[in-house]
Amino acid sequence: MKSSFFVILFTVLFIILGLFNHNKINEFSYNYLDEFNSIEKIIKDENWNKADNLVKKTKKNLEKEKNTWYKLINHEYLNEIFASIEILNQSIYMKDKMICLQELEKIKMVFNNLMEDECYNFNRIF
Repeated sequence: MKSSFFVILFTVLFIILGLFNHNKINEFSYNYLDEFNSIEKIIKDENWNKADNLVKKTKKNLEKEKNTWYKLINHEYLNEIFASIEILNQSIYMKDKMICLQELEKIKMVFNNLMEDECYNFNRIF
């Protein structure tokens, strides 16, 4: 009886932690999607200095949060995001609007895939 109680308790605890993780991943992704949407608007207006500053600020914030998320999600998502941010930085420097918009779409797609693939993955709970 005692061991059954602990098994049920730990199962419920893992499910609750999994749902908490689900909400945090959604919150993390939506925050950065909003950031990159505002960067996209600035680039469409061709305000290159403001876009450069905002990309650097967003990258710095993402690097601070990276260590936590490396433990919880697939590393490939964050690696792909950082690679695209580097290309985005270079294309802002060169003032190439088309490549900037292409990389922004790639970043947003990765965040959307992250939410779809990682949030509902109950294999991480068990």
